[in-house]
Amino acid sequence: MKKRKYLHHPSLFRVCLLILMMFSLLSNGDALAQKKSKKKKKTTDWDIEFSLGSSYDDNILKYSDKYLDRFMNHEDEGRFHIDTYDDIILQPAIGATYSFRLFGKQKSQLDANFKRSFYMVNDIKSWTYASFGFRHYLNKDLSFKLSYSHIPYFYIRHFRDDDWVDVFGYTQETFRPMAFSKDSYAFWIQNTFFENTRVKFSLSYMKYFYNSSFTEYDCDNMEYELKIYQPIHKKVKLVLGYQFTVSDAQAYDESFETKESSNDSDGSFEEDLFSVGFDWNMPRIFDRYNTLDVEAMVMKRYFSSTHYLEEDPTHAGRVDDNFRLYITYDIKLNKQLKLSVFYNWLYRESDTKAEANKEYLKNEKAYRQNQLGFKLAYDISL
Repeated sequence: MKKRKYLHHPSLFRVCLLILMMFSLLSNGDALAQKKSKKKKKTTDWDIEFSLGSSYDDNILKYSDKYLDRFMNHEDEGRFHIDTYDDIILQPAIGATYSFRLFGKQKSQLDANFKRSFYMVNDIKSWTYASFGFRHYLNKDLSFKLSYSHIPYFYIRHFRDDDWVDVFGYTQETFRPMAFSKDSYAFWIQNTFFENTRVKFSLSYMKYFYNSSFTEYDCDNMEYELKIYQPIHKKVKLVLGYQFTVSDAQAYDESFETKESSNDSDGSFEEDLFSVGFDWNMPRIFDRYNTLDVEAMVMKRYFSSTHYLEEDPTHAGRVDDNFRLYITYDIKLNKQLKLSVFYNWLYRESDTKAEANKEYLKNEKAYRQNQLGFKLAYDISL
């Protein structure tokens, strides 16, 4: 039997201890806040949320079975820069929303959010996320939002850089970290029809900048999404969605090349995403509000590389089937403190019309992933 490289359990103990301490402090703080609120009521302009989450991920780099086995067997020296292929992630976050009247009596909101994901064993995967947004209500049913978000550095994993292979051959030095930074600009508008049917349309533009070894993957993505929220019971809401994404990759890494003349990888694609889910306001537990949210997604991604199979085996003729399942349970512990518990299941199959390349894509890109965790969120209104 193979000995698995599991993460170190002392890290998990420290995470749980920290979260329990936070829970205790916030519970005490809420009691004091309730006493003060009885003395004086104040109009709410600011809403601030502090949260601390922890999760377990059993495949942090989305490796196929082939590479999980090679990692366990200590093969491919230079490829693996992790100690374990699973990890515990600690996610502290803070968000603030300011409400005001910009146009007449209708409400406007400014919000800012910051989150850091710390991988307890494999720090190479730690990353940061920040966002800013403006939302305005045109009336009680109609509102829109503009937002911007930024990820300064996100490590994917190490891959072989073909340019370095030409110099060193197939040696461990040719494995280079693949990472990107990301800017996202988004707009959505939503309205309620027929008293309780909410429709939301979103438009997003995302720009990816990859590190120096993989600039051919720099890309511009356009994303269009339509979601419908329809109550089917006074406690249950059905959620249906469709999203279409177009990704235009640079597909060359030299200044004298063009997308058409280059023989570099072309990661351009189009993708259809279909989603269905429900939100259930469950019966109260000890007079506590609690909800269950479930969403399932099916994605079909068609890569559009026009290169020959020999030049671009990773993308030529490739079609991905992605499946996602997200389950979240929320419970209000008191007026200001909420606990969320979640489970995510992710699965990808990669296929191609080229029979000679089917096994290669399966070994390189197919994966399964499970994520389980919880989050404590403390809300302050000022």
